[in-house]
Amino acid sequence: MAARDDSVIRGSLITCLIFLVLSLALNFILWRWGDTQATTASNDKTALRNAQDEIRNLEERAITYKAMLGQGQLSQDQFNALKTSQDTDQDMNEIAKRFVDHMTVFGPDVEVQDKNYAKLPDYLLTTIRSRNEQYGDAIEQVAQIRKQADADVDIANKAQQQAETERDTAQKSLETERDAYAKDRARINTEREKDRDKVTSITRDFDQFRRKKLDETRKLSQKLDQYTLTIETQRIQLNELQSDRFESVQGEIRSVRRGGEVCSINLGSADALRPGITFGVVDRNDRLEDAEVKATLQVTKILGQHLAEARVIARPRMETPIIEGDYVYSPFWAPGREVKIALAGDIDIDGDSKPDNSALVGMIQAAGAKVSAAFLPNGQVEGKLDSSIRFMVTGEAPDLDGPNADENAAQIAIVGKAREKARELGITIIPAWKLQAYLRRLDDSLTTPLGSAARGEDFPPIRASDTTSRLPTVLPELYTRQLEGMQKGNEIKP
Repeated sequence: MAARDDSVIRGSLITCLIFLVLSLALNFILWRWGDTQATTASNDKTALRNAQDEIRNLEERAITYKAMLGQGQLSQDQFNALKTSQDTDQDMNEIAKRFVDHMTVFGPDVEVQDKNYAKLPDYLLTTIRSRNEQYGDAIEQVAQIRKQADADVDIANKAQQQAETERDTAQKSLETERDAYAKDRARINTEREKDRDKVTSITRDFDQFRRKKLDETRKLSQKLDQYTLTIETQRIQLNELQSDRFESVQGEIRSVRRGGEVCSINLGSADALRPGITFGVVDRNDRLEDAEVKATLQVTKILGQHLAEARVIARPRMETPIIEGDYVYSPFWAPGREVKIALAGDIDIDGDSKPDNSALVGMIQAAGAKVSAAFLPNGQVEGKLDSSIRFMVTGEAPDLDGPNADENAAQIAIVGKAREKARELGITIIPAWKLQAYLRRLDDSLTTPLGSAARGEDFPPIRASDTTSRLPTVLPELYTRQLEGMQKGNEIKP
């Protein structure tokens, strides 16, 4: 029983060992098979991945090829990638390189999206057509240029022939001119020597002349200073001579006839004297600046160049008779010329506070004088103020306290400038009332004021012819003859 159990155990043990060995063998076989399958699966997976990458690359290449052929568009980055293609396929690198080279045919104005093989033929055809047109135009231009060149050559040939002809002519003229130049040069050299001698002589004479002129200029400068001083002195004297007193006279009594009623004076036709001119008689023994008019004469007849006859229209007093050698003077007469007068500003002669310039001009012209210049209240000057004017007449200065104070001040300034200019020219300045006195001596009808300022004393009553006095007033003829028609004051009667 025990042996059988041992055999059973031994048999079980062997069986287990066999089963264990078989299990180990089966596990090893299964491990080897699993490892082989895992390796195969990994290799298949890697191969699949590589196949997918290859397919992707092929698809990208296909897209790129399509874009290169015109099916699609290349971006600027893709085009730049083709320039630097580093593909493993050398054929692809060569294709990319050639594509980039071919695309350089396009101009810079073509966008990168339009650069492909599909558009290249059209671009080339358009370019070739344009080049053909340009070539045709160029051929025509060449023909025209050639034609113009031929014409220019013909013109140039003709011009050359003409220039050669002119050159020959000019050459002949040049030879002639050279001969003439040589002769002229010899002549000029000879004349130059003569001129050099003349210049030396003239320079010497000029130095002498300059020294002489410097001496004369110095002497003339001294004379000019002397004459300037003399002129200034004479201007002062002229102002004194042209004053309203009797610093200067115009003539003198030559003879007295008919008991002192008729005189002859040493003025005549040569002095432009005319009948009707009145003169005052001044005693020859009186100082001229203090002299008084003692009688008035009126020219009646011109007897010669420096001789005239005058009648006494205002007799002198008994103690101052007219004698030969007495002086005669008239403010409105000058020998050989017309007396000129200037007016300054507004002048009122009748006391109505209104300007009477127009009436005053009429009086002056009626007296035989002339108004040569007038200073208007607005500052303008009519005529010309010069030294030939005898008098400048001014009115009374206007009141500065009235309503027109500014206008009156402006008029005073204008009259002041006129008086200043008159003093510089040596013109005698007299007031309007003195001019009236001069005019009244000539003719009282010239100065009798009419209008709003007429005065009663200008029109004295006329005594009736049949009026008799209660007391006899008839004086002896000796007295009446001396009182009637006697010279009074410095008035030179008309």
